[in-house]
Amino acid sequence: MIKRLALAGMAWIAVGTWAEARREVRQADSPAMVAGIEADLAGRHCTGVKIDPEHFRSFARQHGLSHEDFFMKKRSARLKAEVARTTEALATEPASTCERLWADYGDAGRKVPLLRHVAPAKGA
Repeated sequence: MIKRLALAGMAWIAVGTWAEARREVRQADSPAMVAGIEADLAGRHCTGVKIDPEHFRSFARQHGLSHEDFFMKKRSARLKAEVARTTEALATEPASTCERLWADYGDAGRKVPLLRHVAPAKGA
């Protein structure tokens, strides 16, 4: 009896793991997810740049997305790979990556204005 339960449990885990991997590959994320996450990465890693909260909220509403969608929702394999590339680029080539992110998401961004310049803190 115990062996059957263990075997059934292992089968359930295998099926669940396979189904999750398959869902992740086929999941379609909103294209707006990449923009929001990349802008957030720029705000965290690029000097003198922060998320513009008003524009970010408006952008999210326009695309039917919430804070949870950007930061807590499961991401597709494609989106994970794209975010990983941007994160790696910020680590290896921060200046050029920050320039690209500003060009894409700055106040006159090619894609959508989600970022703004901030003055450096006094004494810094």
